[in-house]
Amino acid sequence: MSNKGSKKKASTKTRLIILIVVGIVVLLAAAYLILCQVVQDKGIWKNVSVNGVALKGMTTEEAEEAVQQKFEEDYQNAAVTVVLEDQEYTIPVYSALTMDASKEIEDAYAPGHGLWISRGLDWITTRVGGMKEVEAAPTVSDPDQLDQAIADSGILDYTGSAESAWEQSGTEVIIHKGVTGVVPDQEGLKEAVLDAVENNKLDEKITCPTTEQQPQAPDFQSIADSVYKDPVNASLDPANNYAVTESSPGVSLDTAQAQAAYDAAAEGEDVSVPLTVTEPEITTEDMNANLFKDVLGTYQSTATPSGGKIHNIGLAVDMCDGIILLPGEEFSYNGIIGDTTEERGFQLANAYSNGEVIQEPGGGVCQVSSTIFSALLQTDLEVVQRQNHSMIVSYVPYGMDATVSWDQPDFRFKNNHAYPIKLSLSFENNVITVQILGTQESDLSVKCRVEQTGEMTYDTYRDYYDANGNLVNSEYVCHSVYKPLP
Repeated sequence: MSNKGSKKKASTKTRLIILIVVGIVVLLAAAYLILCQVVQDKGIWKNVSVNGVALKGMTTEEAEEAVQQKFEEDYQNAAVTVVLEDQEYTIPVYSALTMDASKEIEDAYAPGHGLWISRGLDWITTRVGGMKEVEAAPTVSDPDQLDQAIADSGILDYTGSAESAWEQSGTEVIIHKGVTGVVPDQEGLKEAVLDAVENNKLDEKITCPTTEQQPQAPDFQSIADSVYKDPVNASLDPANNYAVTESSPGVSLDTAQAQAAYDAAAEGEDVSVPLTVTEPEITTEDMNANLFKDVLGTYQSTATPSGGKIHNIGLAVDMCDGIILLPGEEFSYNGIIGDTTEERGFQLANAYSNGEVIQEPGGGVCQVSSTIFSALLQTDLEVVQRQNHSMIVSYVPYGMDATVSWDQPDFRFKNNHAYPIKLSLSFENNVITVQILGTQESDLSVKCRVEQTGEMTYDTYRDYYDANGNLVNSEYVCHSVYKPLP
């Protein structure tokens, strides 16, 4: 009986212990659930710092702002030091950087903000242990800014090479052949700077990557174009009272010769290439010695005495006397005389109009144009425009007259010589004398020839003779058709 009683007492004690344990567990579970319910906080529970910023108690927004502010403070003067040929260059990198610590902040924020049932455990574990330090490295967000920072540092201006150069010295071109050397490898340098930023090695000096650069050969055609000058003949300056201008030689560069000399030279050597000098056809000395020294053509005509006509001829002679034509310039009789009005001083005199003889201002000026044309026919100067009178005139032979009227027809000719020409006109005792002065550029002499081809039609020619009097060429000049006088 005693054994049964003992067993009964032991069983009761065991059940009591179990009940107590279960009760404790229930109480602890209830306490834990109450803890999970109570510990609700939007801030960071974890005792952690990112880049030295303690985040505990902050919201994620506050944490991001604080980390960003710390980044700006720490990196606003961040720079990479690059060494190139014993020179140091500082490359600021802040403008190209950004700080993204969102992952680190999310990891810090995760405890206590997951499942509801895990809050209690998170609350307990985050209060155990000391501060945990986390480092977040900045990254390059704008590579273009990094390119600009590298360029601004001046390192890209360094060159251990020397490019070829040239200069003109008198009548030769001096080419300074360049030298091969090293230059910064821009892409390699950029990669090295990126590596230093991404691996937080801003305090370490970087050795600049380099690449070999050979000097480029000069553009010899461009050099030839730069030095090229046409020879310039001496001439006369109308703006300076027709003073003789200075001639100058032409120069040119033989590009093949220059290229061969450059190729044969060693790096760093100077190469001299002579320029080809071309003397002008007419030097200043030639111009001074030959200017207006020859009478190229001359002619005289006699004017019938008449008050108005004599007066008008005198005006026209004065206007044409001394006219100078440079090579290529053109003489226009109407351009010199202008409109022959009474307001300009011309008087009434006989003139042809529609087959009649009438009185009009400027009558008689055609005799001056015809006399100039007759002198012109003794030269090889180019006739540009000439028209015969409607009826015959008495002061020059048929086919040698040149009528004019304002503003058409005009009488024009061109100086097709290499030297200037000048008209010399005088009017004395009713005789008009025209001389065309210039420089004889040919051994041929010129004579005018007029052939009658019909009752009142004529062809005018120039005949060219050599020094022995042999006819070597005939040149047709113009055709004339006249009506009989009324």
